[in-house]
Amino acid sequence: MIILSAVVFAFIAFYSSSTAAHELKGRLTALVDKNIKEVEYDDGELEIDDDFVSFKNGIHCLIFDQDGAKVSGYSPAGALEREPFQDGVVRSVKVGLEPYLLYDRLVAVTKNKHVWVRGVVPEKGSAVDTAAVYRAVLIAVPLLIVLAAVGGYLIAGRSLQPIKEIGKTAEEIRESGDLSTRIAVDGSGDELNRLAEIFNRMFDRLEENFEVQRRFTSDASHELRTPVSVILAQCEYALEDVSEKEELYELIGAIQKQGYRMSHLIESLLSFTRLEQRTEAYSFEEIDLSALVLSVCREQKESGEKEITLTEEIQPEIVLKADGPLLVRMLENLIRNAYRYGREQGRIRVSLKESGGEIRLTVADDGIGMAEEELSRIWSRFYRVDQSRSRTKGAGLGLGLAMVKQIVELHGGRVEVKSEPRWGSVFTVIFNN
Repeated sequence: MIILSAVVFAFIAFYSSSTAAHELKGRLTALVDKNIKEVEYDDGELEIDDDFVSFKNGIHCLIFDQDGAKVSGYSPAGALEREPFQDGVVRSVKVGLEPYLLYDRLVAVTKNKHVWVRGVVPEKGSAVDTAAVYRAVLIAVPLLIVLAAVGGYLIAGRSLQPIKEIGKTAEEIRESGDLSTRIAVDGSGDELNRLAEIFNRMFDRLEENFEVQRRFTSDASHELRTPVSVILAQCEYALEDVSEKEELYELIGAIQKQGYRMSHLIESLLSFTRLEQRTEAYSFEEIDLSALVLSVCREQKESGEKEITLTEEIQPEIVLKADGPLLVRMLENLIRNAYRYGREQGRIRVSLKESGGEIRLTVADDGIGMAEEELSRIWSRFYRVDQSRSRTKGAGLGLGLAMVKQIVELHGGRVEVKSEPRWGSVFTVIFNN
């Protein structure tokens, strides 16, 4: 601020001096040019009108005849009266240490006679006009610096208040561990407000990740409890009561089955969590969706259950930019879900169509169906519609539909479901192409 004030002061001083000097020259020439109109000859005599001004605002006006003899007026220094004449030129002349401005005009009063009108003014007269400006600047600049410092301190403090709030909120989260705390924003739209909004979005993401981790731990613990209990019970029974070799093999087979179930559960949970948190890099490329759906349908027919018939209606040459393995998993989960909850000797219909820029993949079954209040819960992890069958042979882990939803959303699509108890379900996946 001091440097800026010094620059401003120097500019004002220079501009004031330049302007004052220019105005002084203007007054000098204006007075001389006005006075030459008041000089004339009448009956052979030089006549000076009463409107002639010999002194005004520090400017002296003198009249000389054509021989250089002074006729009228006086000057502040005698040496100025002996200076050579120069018509129409404003020039600076020094007498001792004092600078003066001189301005001469030649006035032809008759055909053969002329006179000179000279204006003289001290150059230091311009300083008189700028002195007040200098004094005002010397007073105003320090005052301006003080006001700017105080005002800047207050404004900076107010502007940096959001940063203090960000730090305070972060410290509260660190101490309490409550990730639901957010920084208050005023909606002003300035940089600090946007920074606070970015931090809030970061906290949202952190809270979501920690919630995913918490759910993962809770779900895994809940689902692993049963197989672990079975394994421990079988081991205890084998150690205490089994004497026959065949019975021991039977127990080992049961333990192995529960071990496979645990392994499958852990792998499914990890895959789902990676998909939910987008921690893996997926390869999106143009794939022939028609061929992919047809291939999956053929594979699922070979592993069909309950004598269920699977039919497909696939529009050829439908192309989608997607991750092929993820789409295979999504479709397999939908078809397995249809087998799992389909009725004996029932039907599963898979269709793929493209219309109006939308690709619609439908998997329909005629199985047990779902009540309307269950439709919003089927996308949750470990939710099973038929709870009585959750531990029977072929029962799923309750992760299939949750993974379907994650895969569809990763590809920018949406999934819809329609279902009625005892009439079956229709799952429709919609992609924008």
